[in-house]
Amino acid sequence: MNLSLTAILLQILLLCNNVQGKYIYVASYSGNISVLSLTYDYFASTGSSAYAEDGYFAGFAPQKKYNLSVVDTFKTPATYPAWLTLNKHNNLLYLVDGVTTGNGTLTAYRTSSKNGTGPPIQLDCVECLLDGASAGFYANGKALAVVHYTRSALQTYDITAANGTMKPLQTFTYTMSKEGPAGARQAAPHVHEARTDPLEQYVLAIDLGADKVRVYTIDDHTLLLEERAALNATPGSGPRHGVGCGITAYRVKYLPNRGGLQFTELPNGTYSSLEPGVSKPDTGGKGITAELRLSPDGDFLIVSNRRDARFNGTTAQYPPSGTSDSISTFRIRQHLGGKLDFVQAAPAGGSLARAYDLNSAGNLAAVGIQMGSRVTILERDLGSGLFKEQVAEVEVEGEIWGVLWDYKAND
Repeated sequence: MNLSLTAILLQILLLCNNVQGKYIYVASYSGNISVLSLTYDYFASTGSSAYAEDGYFAGFAPQKKYNLSVVDTFKTPATYPAWLTLNKHNNLLYLVDGVTTGNGTLTAYRTSSKNGTGPPIQLDCVECLLDGASAGFYANGKALAVVHYTRSALQTYDITAANGTMKPLQTFTYTMSKEGPAGARQAAPHVHEARTDPLEQYVLAIDLGADKVRVYTIDDHTLLLEERAALNATPGSGPRHGVGCGITAYRVKYLPNRGGLQFTELPNGTYSSLEPGVSKPDTGGKGITAELRLSPDGDFLIVSNRRDARFNGTTAQYPPSGTSDSISTFRIRQHLGGKLDFVQAAPAGGSLARAYDLNSAGNLAAVGIQMGSRVTILERDLGSGLFKEQVAEVEVEGEIWGVLWDYKAND
């Protein structure tokens, strides 16, 4: 009997292993960065009637079995490695130190020449303010803006040097005349994120303590920033990437001659980051909403939540507590002025889903489970935007604070 083309393809797939590799960097409070490798094997899934009446193989559905492993772990100059970011313009990796005493560090690395499977090569390390919370590139990757939570400051660096040397540019520090409505968390300005606007004309410094989004215009030649009028958020809302358990949507108008940004809160533009009908749990005043990201196609907003313990399981499934926090997905209705429609709450894989990152395709999310010292991989359907299932996990030493796909190795 002659084999059909489908049967031949099936045999080929059954012999294929580790078809493609993807690499993930993980920063934890152990003082280390770990390099993870995500590979998958093809296998064939067949139904009960796999063969047609003529004896030919009627069809099969190729499936993937994911394997996640730690392939390298290396010590960093940072006391508490916190934020990781990768410059897509030169493929340099930057690590922000979250240390809360003394001075912090900012370290630049060249990613491994072995497709991510070896440790990145340290190029430069500079002393900076303590308690770095995040960092964002601007001016087409020529400069880096770093925010410092406890020191209430924004620092910028020229990172154009080919050898990875970082040159300090500016430091902006902030004060408040009185404590904010949220008490101790708003006793001082606490800048938690630096990012650019969609047109990359401005740097936005998101200040949890002062309820502000601070706006700076960018000089693309000197790489210097100049302050413009800030967005004053709702008192007590504590913008982080988002904090509390809320999301607020704004319409943004660009003023002429880079004069700043005009923010207008959308009607009914405040949303809970939790599933509709689920009330905010008692967290002792600590925030719930953690990481916010747009899907690569721009159709969905995806939010990780901490401390909501939305899903129950076993301690083997969700160590150490047996509960899992959630990841919420919202569809963005562009034709309705950016209205958000809740789509799904999915289990993150454990407690304190502080950080997550989507791969370049948007079909996989790597989630850092802080309390479980684990990274989980969630598979996502690109059409519906729904998370389907957890497909892999691995233990990583220390409390996880930063997770980042190496998109160069994945493209």
